[in-house]
This record gives sequence, C-alpha cells and structure tokens, in this order.
Amino acid sequence: MNKAKVLINSTSPASITRNTDREELHPAASSQRWHIIRLYLTAILLLSSMFTVYVWQSTKMVEVKLRIKSVENDITNLENANADLRGEISKLQSLARIEGVAKKELGMVEPTRLVYITMPAKWNSSP
Repeated sequence: MNKAKVLINSTSPASITRNTDREELHPAASSQRWHIIRLYLTAILLLSSMFTVYVWQSTKMVEVKLRIKSVENDITNLENANADLRGEISKLQSLARIEGVAKKELGMVEPTRLVYITMPAKWNSSP
C-alpha cells in the first residue's frame, strides 16, 4: 500500500492523503486500460509500417518510371543515329560518288579507246 501525504496549504496543519497506486482501487480497470494501450500501440505500429511500405513502393515505382523513360529516350536516340548511319552508308556506296573519288583522289581516268587482243589459236584448244 503506497500512500503519499500532500500538503494543501503550508500554513494549515491539515494534510490530505491520497492513494497513488490506482491498481489497488480498481485492478480490473487498470488491466483493461493497459490492454487498450497495448492495442493502440499495436495499431499505430501496424499503420506506420504499412505507411512505410507504401512510401517505399511509391518511391521505387517512380524510380522505375524514370528509368523506363531514360531507356526509351536512349532507344529513340539510337534509332535516329542508326537512320543517319544508313543514309551515310547509302551515300558512300553510290556509284556516282565512287566514280568521283576514283577520278579526283586516285587520279583514275576513263579509257578513251578499247583495245581487243586476240588470243593465239593454240591457247584456245584444250590439251
């Protein structure tokens, strides 16, 4: 039994005692109170963990969306570069360009006269 004396007025000799131990007054109410407090703490813990998981998933979803957008931009850039390279390949393989390079850079000229050489008859026959 835990009792404490509290002075209401320091000049008054009268003092009041009060019971600080509530379990002694209502043990069933105190047990029920602790049960309710534990229930609230469990609910708060559960809700906070659910909120944490929700925020984490939302953050990951945003990161994945940004990564997808980045990869899509990379794909678009690579497709554009690919189309440019195909055009350059076509331009470099054109016969007119090849003829121009042969004449200007390599100093080649078109033949002005065609010369036919006949082969001796003995080379045409099979042994």
